[in-house]
Amino acid sequence: MAEVKEPTSPPWQPGTRLVGGVLLILLIGWLMHGVRQLATPLVLGFFLAYLLHPLVNMMSKRTPLPRWLAVLIIYMLILVIMAGTTTGIGLAVSEQIAGLVDDLGVLADELPEQLVELSTQTLSLGPWAIDLSRINLEPMFEQLNSTIQSLLLGTGSLIAAFATSAASALGVLLLVMVIGFYLLLDYENLRGFCIDLVPSSYEDDVSQLFDQTGNVWQAFIRGQFILGLVVGSVVAVVLTILGVRFALGLGLIAGLMEFVPIFGPIISGIIAGLVALFQDGNWMNLSPWVYALVILGVFVIIQQVENNILVPRIIGHSLNLNPLIVLLAALAGGLLAGVLGVMLAAPTVATMRLWLGYIYRKIVGLGKPPDPILVPPPQRQRFALFRRMRGWFEQRRTSEKVVQDDESES
Repeated sequence: MAEVKEPTSPPWQPGTRLVGGVLLILLIGWLMHGVRQLATPLVLGFFLAYLLHPLVNMMSKRTPLPRWLAVLIIYMLILVIMAGTTTGIGLAVSEQIAGLVDDLGVLADELPEQLVELSTQTLSLGPWAIDLSRINLEPMFEQLNSTIQSLLLGTGSLIAAFATSAASALGVLLLVMVIGFYLLLDYENLRGFCIDLVPSSYEDDVSQLFDQTGNVWQAFIRGQFILGLVVGSVVAVVLTILGVRFALGLGLIAGLMEFVPIFGPIISGIIAGLVALFQDGNWMNLSPWVYALVILGVFVIIQQVENNILVPRIIGHSLNLNPLIVLLAALAGGLLAGVLGVMLAAPTVATMRLWLGYIYRKIVGLGKPPDPILVPPPQRQRFALFRRMRGWFEQRRTSEKVVQDDESES
């Protein structure tokens, strides 16, 4: 009995494969350009699936529920939380944000008069007094006025844009949740599907690239989300205790600014300081400038606690990128994709460095692996100040004990 031969297909010649690959890339680029308006919902849907995947995975493994039912239950919990937030805390936050937008506009209009009035005052810092009328501050005040006015107006318009686009964002939110739902259902199969597209000899390389890419985005998305939630809550509570107006709105800004590299915390601190500077009085009976400096000092303390305590424990690793590259990437991301591009600039550059670095080494024939994208934080620098203070106290206690022993012997 003759053996049945499996159907075979002749391989393409190298020239044919090159032409086919180029045409395929051009076709994919043309399709992506045609549906570019769906890029934001797709990216947000992927992030939603990425954030919820561990929770869905844990529920489906520890309970007899099928995966689709676990996803549905988690989605219903999210909707309940969103509804409760919208009717409760969300209403208070929206009112404070509306008041903050109006207040920023008023501050921008009154800023020149406030700076002129400041130039005639005398600042008292304990036993020292500084007469500002004897100092020519006009050039500095002009530059400061233009800078702060643009910052206040830009921040106010950005917050207003978020507030006014809430109704139109409902449709986008629905699309994001639908995309995230189907991605969560097939999340386990996506990795295998992508790896099956490459030749078998490169599957290990692609698998390692996927692992490193996942580590980069895990360190950023989940870490920054938790950091934003913690920092925003702490800022809102502390500013409420200190009596700053619009504490909830400023806390929301501080949480969102955690996604903006380098300048995000600085901008949120400056805005809070300006609100404290121009508000009418405070329960501590401090002068406006001292009150604003106290608020700025609080932001500095929160930032130091975040960098030295929260970041190593929540994120655990930092992206091995030069700060200048991150800054340029944030500027380029803002030009290309707006606010979303600024927020995702750092992990996007890290991912591009990972994949393009691999391709470059294959092109030039380098066998040396690239530098790691994620580097652990320096362990020895944690709590360095506390260790120095403890050592100083222990040394002083030891010296006092030696003196007492000498006196007792004499």
